[in-house]
Amino acid sequence: MSTTNEGAAADTEATTGASVDAETSASVVPDSHIRKYEPKGFTDSNKKKALFVVGDPRKYSVNYDLAYTAMKHFEDKGVEVEVRDLYDLKFNPVIMPEDFYYAKDGTGEPTPDVATEQNYVKQATYIIFVYPNWHDTPNAIVKGYMERVFAKKFAYQNTADGLEGLLKDKSIFTIMNCGFLGGGRGFSGDGVGINDKLWDQYMAAFKVLDDDTAGFWGVENKGRFVNDRSPANNSETYKEDIDKLRTDLTNYLDKVFFK
Repeated sequence: MSTTNEGAAADTEATTGASVDAETSASVVPDSHIRKYEPKGFTDSNKKKALFVVGDPRKYSVNYDLAYTAMKHFEDKGVEVEVRDLYDLKFNPVIMPEDFYYAKDGTGEPTPDVATEQNYVKQATYIIFVYPNWHDTPNAIVKGYMERVFAKKFAYQNTADGLEGLLKDKSIFTIMNCGFLGGGRGFSGDGVGINDKLWDQYMAAFKVLDDDTAGFWGVENKGRFVNDRSPANNSETYKEDIDKLRTDLTNYLDKVFFK
């Protein structure tokens, strides 16, 4: 999938949406419309728990706005939310030599950073990955999180019948902002008439990827919310446009998680 809106990183000196001019191809939210949300985190309660793993360096991006919106919605629905912002954590996505045999074979002990993340995964009911679509797969920091944290003998193991996932009774879901043709918002069947056949082809490819991951780990794949219709950075109706996107996301989450 082409990455027209999310393909280029914003100015490296930018820290807010206002400091990124409207010519960037990255989808950003103007300062006046940013709605940051800080979740309360996990407790030892018996409530369901949603672990958000976010891989986006821009707190003012449309992609991060989707994370804020979703985290608030889950908490409003009585689900505890913990966010792991991989850039804030300075998470190293690279499997280093000292990590290799633990990640590949489950040999030895996890490094402290991986052990910390595995503890959050153990507590989670829902594991929600949030990242921008830059090259049609999880971006490097999220993919590295998957490879290092969801290691063998933690997330899956060998059996006489093949691989067995060890994270049963959990589910995964992905929220991804992208830029293509403005072709849809949601998942398969949610094209808007621009090129629905191509939209559904891409959504089918994402489903194959997610089903394979879910099968490895023994979790349920609850699918994705893919936004390919971000407001233009300089839109005169930006408030209405971003509010509509937020509503579409929460309605979709209701359908998937709270029906």
